[in-house]
Order: sequence, then structure tokens, then C-alpha cells
Amino acid sequence: MQCPECGESAADVRLSYCENCGAKMPARPAPPPRASSAKSQRPSRPMSEPAYAAEILDEEEDARQQGRAGAAPPRGARAQPPPDAYEDPYTGPRWLKDVPGHSQSVVGVGLVTFSLVLSILPFFPSVGVLGTLLTLVGSVALVARELRRDGNAPGWVDHVPLVLMRPEVPAAFTLLLLALTLRLLSGFNLLLPLWAVGTVLIAVEQYRLVIAEPDGVGRDFDLRSLLGFPRVLALAGVVVCVVALFLPWGKVMADGSSLPDNAPVPGSVRGAPPELRVLPTTRPSDDSLYSQGGGVASRSGWDLPLSELPLLALLSLLVLAALRPDVERPALLRWVPVGAVSVSLLWALAGVKLAVGPFAFLVGLGAVGFHAVRHALGRDEPPGLLPPEDDPYDPDQDLETEPDSGYRS
Repeated sequence: MQCPECGESAADVRLSYCENCGAKMPARPAPPPRASSAKSQRPSRPMSEPAYAAEILDEEEDARQQGRAGAAPPRGARAQPPPDAYEDPYTGPRWLKDVPGHSQSVVGVGLVTFSLVLSILPFFPSVGVLGTLLTLVGSVALVARELRRDGNAPGWVDHVPLVLMRPEVPAAFTLLLLALTLRLLSGFNLLLPLWAVGTVLIAVEQYRLVIAEPDGVGRDFDLRSLLGFPRVLALAGVVVCVVALFLPWGKVMADGSSLPDNAPVPGSVRGAPPELRVLPTTRPSDDSLYSQGGGVASRSGWDLPLSELPLLALLSLLVLAALRPDVERPALLRWVPVGAVSVSLLWALAGVKLAVGPFAFLVGLGAVGFHAVRHALGRDEPPGLLPPEDDPYDPDQDLETEPDSGYRS
């Protein structure tokens, strides 16, 4: 098409004005339909070259046609992904949507870890050095397992040993948290609710994932076997030992030092006859020595160092006692109950005093020791689970079952 003013031929019939003189171009006929591959046939223009009107119109028309079909946005606009790319395929509870791995066990580990941080403060109880170390190791292993199960594991998960990824580890970690909860029951405080909530979150999910499922570790244990003789003695002994840890194990001074068994009570004179008493006087209300009963306080078994050691040792003994007979186990495992009782006995003798707590603990430990000795000798199985003894040899049986050789005398 040519311009009526200057006679210049237009490069594109769709132009309304002449690119040379600016005169209005005559009306153009309707363009014929173009093939869909026109854009792919047009060579791409480098960004350093100027854009001409014909190329701009081509790009805008292609963008309009592709926009109707849901294709790329027009030139100059930022490319946006389809709406489906923003949708999260997670369909679980909403409160776990932003949690790493979408796991409530991760939330529980966070609460437990926060409780360990609070236990550093002097006015909060602690689960002990051994309990803290085991809790930290179990927390790292559980979080790594949950992130790997979700499929979005970060790089540090690859450095966690594979032995910590076994299903027995989260099951043992759950039992550890439940045992340490007993340790915190010695006195109500802010740490107990946080620890209990975190433990419940972990226990509920891990029971469903690694314990109660058909291939879970729960199939290797039979808790009902603990109610049969002689294992019921071990169960009763462990219960007595745990209760004994809440009983008095002696007295301590206000500064934390132990009070001798023959120390005089407040109000008496050391080294004087019992008849000689100190006359009552007005006690200052702001004196902590008088307000705390002369600085003497009773302590329980949980106040002793490493009080979580006998608890974990005795619980491990019950776990082995509940193990099914058909589960393979190393031969050395039969001596573990004896070792658990020995460790608990040494711990009790180190802090024994003339109090009801130590004596109750030793009584319960005696019942547990009876089971441990029988287990070491291989006699702790209930009668129904013992292997049948071989039938005595009967020489006439061979004659009765011997096939007839056909020989007749």
C-alpha cells in the first residue's frame, strides 16, 4: 500500500499513518488469517536494536491471541506462573501448614527444647545432665526423620547417622520423654505443662507412625506378659522404686549441704543434754533462717544427683521383659537386667540415709533383682512360652516304626 501524499510504500498494511510523511493512509482490506507458526518464523530482534512500529504491532497482536488461549503475557510485562503453582498440595490441619515437615512431632520437639532452655534458670527444675543429653540426641534424630519423611529435608539431615533413622529410635525417644515427665512431677512449675504438651504431641503421632502400625515396633512386644509370674514381680518392683523416689531421702540445710543424722533439731544446743532447750524468742519475719524451719528441709530421691539414671535403667529392664520370645536378640542382652539392677543399687547406696525413701527403694529393687537373676539364667519365661522338652528316647519306638524289610526267619 502506498501513501497518497508522498507515494512511499508502507512496510505494513495495518499502519494508519505513513511512516515517512505522517499522512493518513487509505483503509486497508481485512488481513488474511495467518498460520499459528508465524511468530516462530519471524526472526528474533536483539534488544540493542530499535523497535519499529510493525514489529511492535506484531508482538501486541500475538500477545492478544495467545492471551485468549492462556499463553504468555504481553511484551514488557513480568512473567507470572500459573495460579496452580501457588497452591500448596498440603491438605492436613491448618495449624501444621507452616511447620517444617507438617509434623506435630516437630512442634513437640520445639516445646521440649524450650523446656530444656528454661531448666537452665535456677528457679526451674531440671531433667538432669543425662536426661538432657539423651533428649537433645533424640530430638535431632526425630526432627531429621520427620523432615526426610516429608521429602523436603535440608542438607544437615544427610549428616545424621542412618542408625538414628530406624523406627526404634523415635519409639525409645517417646518412652524417654514419658519417663522424664515423672522426674518433673516432683513439684508443679511452669516447666511441667510445656514438657507435658510437647511429650503428648510427640507420643500421639509417633504411636501412630512407628508403634501401632502393622510393621511398627509394637509387634515385637507383649505388654500382657508383664502381668504373669515372675515378670509381675519386676513390674511391681519398678513401681515401688519410682514411688520411693518421691518419698523423703533425708534432710538438707538451706545452703544445700546434707544434714547429719545425729544433728540437733532447731531450738536445741549442740552438745548439750536434750533437756536443755533454748528459750523461745521473737523471731524476725524477714529472716529466712527462721521462716524455713531453721534452714532444714526434707529432700526426695529426685533431689539426688543422677536421679534419672535408676529410672531409665529400670524402665529398660521392663522393656526387655516385655519383648516377645520369638524376637531375635544377642546373647549378651540377657545380662542387661542384672546390670540395670546393679547400677540402681550402687546409686541408692551412695545416697542412702535413715529415711523411708531409701528403704522402700531397696525393697522394690529386691523384687526387680529376683527377676533379673531368673532372666540371666533363662528361667523368666512364663510356662506357656517355654520350649517343649524333647521326648525321652524309647527303643521300642524304632522297632514299631521300622519298615518291613520282607525278611522272615
